[in-house]
Amino acid sequence: MTTRRQLTIKPSCMREIAAYPNDRTHTLWEKIDQLVADPMPDGRAKKKLKGADGVYRLRIGDHRIFYRFADDWVSLLGIRRRQEDTYAGVPGDDISDGLPPQAEDDDLDALLERGQPREFRFDQAPASRPLPKPITSDLLRDLGVPVAAVPTLLRCRTEDDLLEAAVPADAITVVLDALFPPSLDRLAQQPDLVVPSTQHLVRFKEGDLLGFLLRLDEDQRRLTRWALAGPTMVRGGAGTGKSTVALYRVKELLERPGATGAERVLFTTYTRALLAVTRQLLEQLLTPEQMRRVTVATADQVAFDVVGSTRRVGKVEGDRQGLSRLNGLRRRHRPDGGSAFEVRLRRRALERLSDAWLAEEFDWIIDGRGLQTLEDYLAAPRPGRGLGLNARAREAVWDLHREFASEPGGERFPALRLEALDIVRSGRWAGYYDYVLVDEAQDLSPVALALLAEVCTTPEGLFLAADSKQSLYSRNYTWSSAHPRLQFRGRTAVLRRNYRSTREIDRAAFLVLEPEEGEELE
Repeated sequence: MTTRRQLTIKPSCMREIAAYPNDRTHTLWEKIDQLVADPMPDGRAKKKLKGADGVYRLRIGDHRIFYRFADDWVSLLGIRRRQEDTYAGVPGDDISDGLPPQAEDDDLDALLERGQPREFRFDQAPASRPLPKPITSDLLRDLGVPVAAVPTLLRCRTEDDLLEAAVPADAITVVLDALFPPSLDRLAQQPDLVVPSTQHLVRFKEGDLLGFLLRLDEDQRRLTRWALAGPTMVRGGAGTGKSTVALYRVKELLERPGATGAERVLFTTYTRALLAVTRQLLEQLLTPEQMRRVTVATADQVAFDVVGSTRRVGKVEGDRQGLSRLNGLRRRHRPDGGSAFEVRLRRRALERLSDAWLAEEFDWIIDGRGLQTLEDYLAAPRPGRGLGLNARAREAVWDLHREFASEPGGERFPALRLEALDIVRSGRWAGYYDYVLVDEAQDLSPVALALLAEVCTTPEGLFLAADSKQSLYSRNYTWSSAHPRLQFRGRTAVLRRNYRSTREIDRAAFLVLEPEEGEELE
């Protein structure tokens, strides 16, 4: 019995599928299914490319699918339209797979000429080069570019215009891929994403599916099963696959020897924007029964649910509303200080601090660490905050924070986290999880980390994925100081291979980056 080959795809190929003509997708899905069933070259529709190691092409109308394969997998590298002059004079509705192959069809240089890396120099250069072809409304529509970005992109005439366009980076990326298809060398550096079936590609094309799981390399695969009895941490830079390891680890935990089939899992993401894609990726890994035992939430949602189990939670105050309220409070706030002179000094100390800076100090230092007294705040180390505070300034900030916290207003997540932590610690909550996996742990405050550690039945069920170089706010605390359960000695692993940046970008970055005190660059 022949086992179906695993289908994988490169990220740039996903964007090319998104741009593929909608009226021809039925044929595209059929061809991909045939390719997975039998990728062997036949000398006609499927041929090996000259000058490319193990790269093949499948002819589909006026497009070519480039792929690699082995006994148990097929990898889609790209879907490219043939050069315009190749089919000059052929009616648009008369394109057939029966067309005889052209001589240049097997010439890798001719096929991928536009995808060769371009050379950029930092010395004085002439005017920016024009784009290889115009950006049109039809192109942007096929690429799925947001409507708001279309007018700006339509005005781009040169490479610099495009690179400097004031639109989301994702929109620029898809247009760059369309105008400058990546070369095979660049494609080789991209990760392989696992496609469970062609139907999943259909869902992606229709916008129903947001992404696919990374195909694990050997180091990543080892970490999905490593130290299942935690607490365990995997660290690595952006693009090394930490989050993917965490996702695959859910499956390993639920299917580990001795599992009862009743274990409950909490998987936390840092932002709400990642919830939908995380659920979809887990659905590609787990059975429906397993998915029913997995909760995907942010740390703030966990705090909200815990507090909501004991009282009615009101409307949560957003960041913008909080800043507005803080600004109004500062206009009427009179610092404590005894003498008029001391009051002036404290007011002056507060005046040099912006609303945004004070809000971060409240949320990430005072509330974020659960500081209960002025003495705690006076003694708290604050490296990384960018501005030192003497005792008088700290007293003024503490006084303002107390008044801000006691003012009537909406619920605030920093306060909800503290309240939730107290509820769990006091035994007034019974919704414990057997396993808690925390993604992007470096971006959570100590109180949020402590809450997630507490909702796990035992320390052995804890797993954290963290990036020490991308904290939104300087952590300036140790994991174990956030909670005694977070001690990872002997159970910390580091991923070093980057699937998101090119080798050239990595080399350039490490020439610029300098390690902080006591830190090693990874």
